[in-house]
Amino acid sequence: MIYIEYISRRAAVELRDFHELMTKGQDGWDAGFQEDRLVLGAARTWRMGPEPEHLGVWHSPGFGFERIDDWERIFRSGAADHLEEPFRKVARIDAAGCYDALLEPVRARNGNYYAEFFKANGELSAIRSFYQERAKKHQNLTLNLLVHRIGRLGPEPGGLAVWTLPNFAALAEIARELDGVREPLQLEDAGTYADVGKQIL
Repeated sequence: MIYIEYISRRAAVELRDFHELMTKGQDGWDAGFQEDRLVLGAARTWRMGPEPEHLGVWHSPGFGFERIDDWERIFRSGAADHLEEPFRKVARIDAAGCYDALLEPVRARNGNYYAEFFKANGELSAIRSFYQERAKKHQNLTLNLLVHRIGRLGPEPGGLAVWTLPNFAALAEIARELDGVREPLQLEDAGTYADVGKQIL
């Protein structure tokens, strides 16, 4: 299962404090609870993309919804308080969702990212094939994430793809590619991202 958190900075919190504690929280969970792998911790950069401005993408390979029961036990036991309490002081998770991975996630670090928020208008298998063909076409880009929410357990529009770019100039080859496409998906929003703390506000 993929679990995605859509995160914003709390009002009056200094940006440096937010970056430090958000990064410590995500990295600490990634290291301490190895059933969950941090695929991407990203912040919107150059003000392009929807709010909230931060994403935390977690992959729990081999798990389904039972992983939420595990998280419930961890949180209620206090075992994660040293990570969660500082995180909650600076950040708010505005929304979250549970997703099926349409392709195996690829860990993203130290990159420039392009995110596509899409609505599925066809079968998920067709979307998978569509993105596999795009990835072959754009071999200088890395398709890190292709997911679709499970049922309605996630915000609109339901689908998300994230690419690593060699540089922002590479947007020229991909940013217009979904214009006018309606099948098997329709692009609803897009944005540029960087690792937390490396974004341009």
